[in-house]
Amino acid sequence: MEYSCLTDIGLIREKNQDSYIAISNSYGDFLVLVADGIGGGKAGEVASGELIKYFDVNFKDSGPFSKLEDVINYMLYHIRKANKHVYELSLRHPDYSGMGTTISGILFTKCGTISVNCGDSRVYGFIDDMMVQLTIDHTLINQMLEKGQISAEEAVNHPKKHYLVKAVGIFDVCNPDVHKVKDMDYYLVCSDGLHGYVSDDEIKEIVLNKDKTVEEKCEDLKDLALLKGGYDNITIVLVRR
Repeated sequence: MEYSCLTDIGLIREKNQDSYIAISNSYGDFLVLVADGIGGGKAGEVASGELIKYFDVNFKDSGPFSKLEDVINYMLYHIRKANKHVYELSLRHPDYSGMGTTISGILFTKCGTISVNCGDSRVYGFIDDMMVQLTIDHTLINQMLEKGQISAEEAVNHPKKHYLVKAVGIFDVCNPDVHKVKDMDYYLVCSDGLHGYVSDDEIKEIVLNKDKTVEEKCEDLKDLALLKGGYDNITIVLVRR
């Protein structure tokens, strides 16, 4: 397993509200998470930081997992626990009121691999010459698209493009997506500071470049997001199996 991680504030934002972790437990399971804080001045960086800190403390002592169902239940349980932690912080501290965060990631275990998602950060998989989005964006626009209320063309510049319908810490209950995923050559976990401005075709071309290392591919993805305007914080974790 080879991987590279980076985060960048971008060219516009005053704070970096993204956080990430890439961590192994004592049984060799490997967890990657990216969290993109929301709430603007309402401590989005606190929400994403607390979420990542929660898993930094708890994942080290996880396992062993005997079956994939245990892996899925582990992530569901702990995302909900982390949600409660962030939510209660927002109630106790007026400066944190309304804060929340996305979470997306992938967990590699001997029982199989799962993706997790709540919000609009993403996990992509790459195999041979194909790129697959492994998570579904929890956005109002995506809901409208699924219901046929707007077209794909209308969605591109829709004024409510970034409205989330799910996130961690906003409500006392959180229902993330946790799914088994197939074995891939590469996995990319990223915040919308990358996928919101760099097209899927551009991401695919960089990740599948056979002449670059994993670290160089991460740098190239970040540099392209900055070239496109760097309008948001950019966080990227690229894993090669």
